Amino acid sequence: MDEFLIVVLFAAVAALLIRQSGLGLRLRKLEDLRDELESLDRRLTRLEEGPQVAAAQKPAPVTLPVVPTSPVIRHQHGTPPVLGVSNAKKTAVPSVASFTMPAVPAPAAVARTQVVQEEPAAASEPGASIVSRSLSIEERLGQNWLNKLGIVTLVIGVALFLGYQLRTLGPLGKSVIGLTLSIALLAGGLVLERRERYRIFARAAIGGGWALTFFVTFALYHVQAMKVLDSQAVDLVLMLAIAAAMVWHSLRYKSQVVTSLAFLLAFVTVGISDVTLFSLVAGALLAAALVLVAAREYWFELGLAGLVGAYLNHFLWLYRVLPEGGQPGHAFPEFLPSAGLLLLYWLIFRLFYVLRVPKNHRQEVVASLTAILNSVGLMSLLKFQSSHPEWAFWALLVLGAAELVLAFVARRRWQTAFVVLSSIGSVLLVAAIPFRFSGANWALLWLLEAEALLIAGLRLRESVFRRLGMLADFAVAAQLLVTGVAPVVLLRQQQQDPSRHVSLAVTLLSAAVLFWLNSEFGPKRWAFLNDTDLDRVALLVTSYLASVVALFGLWVCVPGVWTVVTWMLLALLVGWLAGRIKSLDLGMQADLLALAAIVRTAGINFFVEDHLGALTLRSVTVALVVAMLYVGMRRSAASRVLETEWIATAYSWPASTLLAVLLWYEVKPIGIAVAWAYLAVVLFELGRMFRKDYLRQQAYVLFVVSFIRLVFVNVTTAGTATHVFNTLVYTVLPLIAAYFWVYERLHREQDASKVDRFIAALTAWLGTFAAGMLLYFEMRPEWFILSLACMAWVLLFMGWILKRTIFLEQALVAVILVAQQAIFVCFADGTFSNSHSFYSSRVFTVSLASAILLLALPVAFAVRRQYSVPPRDKPAWMLFTMYRPEQPFFFVPLLLITVLLAVELRAGMITIGWSGLGVLAFLFALTVGERSYRLAGLGLLMLGVAKIILIDIWHASPSDRYITLIVMGAALLLVSFLYSRYKETVLKFL
Repeated sequence: MDEFLIVVLFAAVAALLIRQSGLGLRLRKLEDLRDELESLDRRLTRLEEGPQVAAAQKPAPVTLPVVPTSPVIRHQHGTPPVLGVSNAKKTAVPSVASFTMPAVPAPAAVARTQVVQEEPAAASEPGASIVSRSLSIEERLGQNWLNKLGIVTLVIGVALFLGYQLRTLGPLGKSVIGLTLSIALLAGGLVLERRERYRIFARAAIGGGWALTFFVTFALYHVQAMKVLDSQAVDLVLMLAIAAAMVWHSLRYKSQVVTSLAFLLAFVTVGISDVTLFSLVAGALLAAALVLVAAREYWFELGLAGLVGAYLNHFLWLYRVLPEGGQPGHAFPEFLPSAGLLLLYWLIFRLFYVLRVPKNHRQEVVASLTAILNSVGLMSLLKFQSSHPEWAFWALLVLGAAELVLAFVARRRWQTAFVVLSSIGSVLLVAAIPFRFSGANWALLWLLEAEALLIAGLRLRESVFRRLGMLADFAVAAQLLVTGVAPVVLLRQQQQDPSRHVSLAVTLLSAAVLFWLNSEFGPKRWAFLNDTDLDRVALLVTSYLASVVALFGLWVCVPGVWTVVTWMLLALLVGWLAGRIKSLDLGMQADLLALAAIVRTAGINFFVEDHLGALTLRSVTVALVVAMLYVGMRRSAASRVLETEWIATAYSWPASTLLAVLLWYEVKPIGIAVAWAYLAVVLFELGRMFRKDYLRQQAYVLFVVSFIRLVFVNVTTAGTATHVFNTLVYTVLPLIAAYFWVYERLHREQDASKVDRFIAALTAWLGTFAAGMLLYFEMRPEWFILSLACMAWVLLFMGWILKRTIFLEQALVAVILVAQQAIFVCFADGTFSNSHSFYSSRVFTVSLASAILLLALPVAFAVRRQYSVPPRDKPAWMLFTMYRPEQPFFFVPLLLITVLLAVELRAGMITIGWSGLGVLAFLFALTVGERSYRLAGLGLLMLGVAKIILIDIWHASPSDRYITLIVMGAALLLVSFLYSRYKETVLKFL
């Protein structure tokens, strides 16, 4: 500890020397400016006296020719003077003869003038400046710095030597040697001080002599190796006398450096001895004497140094006395005397601050810094020696009230003291409440000290104070996160932690509130904070740091699944505050807090299976988060990332996503698609009601996702259930209703966008596909074909009645699916050929499906007439199919029946069947007047002829061959007769 004190002493002396050297440099600059001003004044005087001297020494007028180098002198009316005029003509031009040559100064005067002008030039040469600067540095090092470092080293060495090292002499001998050395230093200094050359050296010796004298006097009773007095009171009187003499003598020189050196060495010599409670009393005496000197001479730097010395000595004593290093609640018998001395230090320096008014701004800054450090030192040491943490509330309350009383006392003397002391008192009074409920802790104490610095700096407009306060805020946040939050994180990773850590949480939340007040309301109250980039950046970091600290404070206090609820509440509160004060940074923090809640919800809350009554904790907490996200959509303040018009969109998408995921966890698997679809319906209707496109877009996404879920999950689940029909019906029918509900609502909108029109078509197709899947999984294959044919008929009818082409498109797809299913199920699958039931046979299925499709032809022709003028921008295949549905509804059944005849009849009778089918098709074509049908009938007849020529003649049995030829011939004749009979009708439809 002694080595530490010596290091501190050398640092203090170095700071004192640097300050003194800086002061000396400023004084020399002031002297140089004064000399320059005097030189300029002398030159100005000579210039003003020059015309008078020239007039006194004016020579007689001359008539010599004008010297070319002389200046041309013109007449006041512009006529040039005439030189060399005779006396006879002088009367004619008397004014011309009055002009004379200017007087030439004497050589001596010229020489003097040149010397005066050359000296500054010589002095301004670079070489001379460098030499002068080098001599100045060398002079300061040799005469000023070395002697102060030397006297400090000498005094410390003598004190340590006499107190600890010298063992051959007794206490009396050591005391005599110490006093002799002290008197020698003082006497030598007094003798040498009379000479100008040694004055700096002598004053350092005088300061060291007084410091050593005070130490020897102190050691006469308190240092065991030098103890010669048995009365502590006598030694106290001697110390008071030495202190008074030291003060009286140091004031003779009016030197703050000499006085500071004397007091500083006195503090150090007391500190390096065996410190007792009485040695602290000696320190108090030194502090009182120092304050008297500083107050008398307005040496506020000396007061600051004395403050540091007094509290540092007390800390060294506490460090030696308290073996546990100042743990709260330790046993400390000297608690009350120590606290009394600390309060005495505080009162001495506080009265110095209140009663002595500085003369300039620099003294004001130093005095205010001393006042703040006075409170810091008192609270820190009271905390360090605390044996009764429960007294913290009352201590802060009393100290805060005392600071406010002193602030009002100083109000009439100077305003700065009122500002600083009222700020300190207010902070202490506010701090008393958290100490009452959370217990004393270092972080909160540091936070309050930082606030005192910051508030004082703001109210004084002093950048040093406020920036120190900001740095202290950062230190508090780091301390809270590293030593407070990090252990809780490690603990909760290893085991369950039921504790809520209320003390730590209160501290974290208090820090967050103060950080927000500093960063958001400080610049509005003190606009000059926005003048510098450093302050702006520091306050910006403080604002975001407040969010981090508050986030961890809520996590510490409310762990588990409820953390996200508190985070979202905080996000709403910060967002509301951002709107009230128009803060982009608070808006950004609200967004980040909401994002943290969303991430934690997705990572933790969805996996919680515990219950709260009949509900799961997952459903309760996630629902609350979703509700608060929807509430956050109404925030009016923008952020650094989100403009005002994008806030609702940014908040609603994660809210709807979390709600959809919650349904996925809470609803049974078979009902998830239905839940998503009806959530989409709700969002869709809300979007229409409030004209919010983003809600409608979320609904569209949910519709698509619900259909995907239906296809890949519901169908599989329903296929393995016990009651297949009921399960699939009550999950698919609601989806179909939801899809067509949205389709109908969008179709009726007059100003629907392209996206809305696309979604309308998509939902219609999703509804139809869902109905088709329901039929596919609920019916046998043959009945599914028939149901597809009926669906095609119904869709065609809806397209005709409602005049909507989308149903015509779906009818066309259904017809194609009928053909596909009939070919691959009825014809390619061999099971139908072995069916014993006629209603399950291929003939019944294909025939009835074809009949159903053919029965839709009247509606198809009605649709054709409805779209007699089809749009020109459609492709040709669409014009031939969708706008002429009679074509697929005729040719698909014709194809199926043709294939059915080929499959069901024996080889010899196929041609007869095709011929009969061709005749029927031809007759039907004549009835409806459709050329394509007539060509189809002819095509079937030609197909029969080709089969006869290529196959039947060569491979059929004789009876089949003959019958085929007869029937085919009769059919051809009939068709030929019909062509002749109805020639005009046929030509009309060509």
